[in-house]
Order: sequence, then C-alpha cells, then structure tokens
Amino acid sequence: MDLQFLGRGAAFNPKEGNNSAYFIENNQLFLIDCGESIFERLVENGLLEGIDSINLMITHTHSDHIGSLGTLAMYSYYTLRKPLNIVMKRGAKHLSNIEKVLEGFGCTPAMYSYVDEEQYDNRFASFQNIRYMETSHCDELSCYGLLFTTPNGLVYYSGDTREIETVKSLMASGKDIDKLYIDTTTANFPGNVHLYIGVLQEQIPEEFKSKVFCMHVNNDQCIEEAKNAGFNVVATQNEKGQSLIKKL
Repeated sequence: MDLQFLGRGAAFNPKEGNNSAYFIENNQLFLIDCGESIFERLVENGLLEGIDSINLMITHTHSDHIGSLGTLAMYSYYTLRKPLNIVMKRGAKHLSNIEKVLEGFGCTPAMYSYVDEEQYDNRFASFQNIRYMETSHCDELSCYGLLFTTPNGLVYYSGDTREIETVKSLMASGKDIDKLYIDTTTANFPGNVHLYIGVLQEQIPEEFKSKVFCMHVNNDQCIEEAKNAGFNVVATQNEKGQSLIKKL
C-alpha cells in the first residue's frame, strides 16, 4: 500500500504544507490528519470529486494536524450528505480533545460519526486492518501512530513522534514490513518533540533503509540529509490543476 501525501512539512515549514497522507479505495477517501492547509489541497487536486465517504484518522490534536477538521466535517455533511467518519481506537486518549475542537468549530454531532478501527477489518483490498499505536510526541497531548496490515506487509505511520522504540520493535518482530513512514527533523536539542535524523541513521539497519520514508520534514536540509543517508522522502505534487488522485 502506497500512501500519497498532500503535504510533508512540519508545523513551521509551510513551504511543504501540513503533513497529511491519503489513499482511495471504492470511492472512499482514507485521510490521515487534516491540518490547516489540507482541505484547500484536497479541493485543488480534485480529491473530493466522485468520493462517496471520507474516513479520517487523527494522530493528535496540534493545529497542523486538525486545523481543517471543522470544514471537512461540514463538507461531508452538507455536500456528501453523510457524516464524516472519524476512525477511532476504542478508549482513545485524545477523544476528549477532538470533541472540544469539533464543538469549538460549531460542528453538531450529526456532522460526524466515530467508527471503531475494528469496523474496517477485512473489508478492503489494500489493507486487512488499521490499528492506532500510542506514541510519545509531547507531554501536553496524547499522540498516536498508525499500523496497517496489508497484503505486502506492515505499513507503519509514526505520526509526530520523538521515539524510535516502536520502529525498532517492528523491525525486530520478524514480520514482513512494507514501509515505515517516520517523522524526521534536523533539529537536535534537549526536549525535542520530533525524531532527530541522526537517531534514524544510528538505529535503522542498512537492510531497512529502503523501507523508510521520511515525512514531517522541518526544512530543505532535512530532505537532503535523509536522501544522503539512504532513506526515502515522501513526495508531494500540489500544483493547481494537477490531480493527485490515485485510486486502488
């Protein structure tokens, strides 16, 4: 399963757009995070055309990951005539924050619906299941990564994270790994809330480097260092009028 990216930038890197990924299957849009710039990019690139429903996964509630949430919920309700599906882990710790954001945006409960992650099990060709995995990003918020079981192996999406242990455990599991999408930064200081690229260089074995896709990059230097280290960097294509649609 290949995730397509609407943006690959960190919060203070607007040149690259808010980090957000998607795929489309059976006229259903699966979207990971929806920061401030994301609804605009969805419209610009025609990704909402022909879509029957939207399934949104939210890794955490920083504004560069949920800034378009209200608009997306209202669009789904008023244009698609059905609630936005918010894919959720049972007992998710960030649920109360999501509720507050939706209320603050003026979204009524009719505009969105929480769908347990297990409701997607064995329903789609591109993945067998989706599972939220708690990660460590910042002390103020509960944050999650996402793990997809696919026909080609595991696909891990770290969300914003400062820890490498989940990736290391996946590499050591003996399970087939297809892709590892990992938050990456060149910033290196005590208390950093993102994963320093030097840690990736030290902790990712050579045989796994081709499976690593760096995302949420903080600057051009991060992109260059990631490529020079043998990692991939997620690609975006956001020019107006140029469609990003890739249906499965």
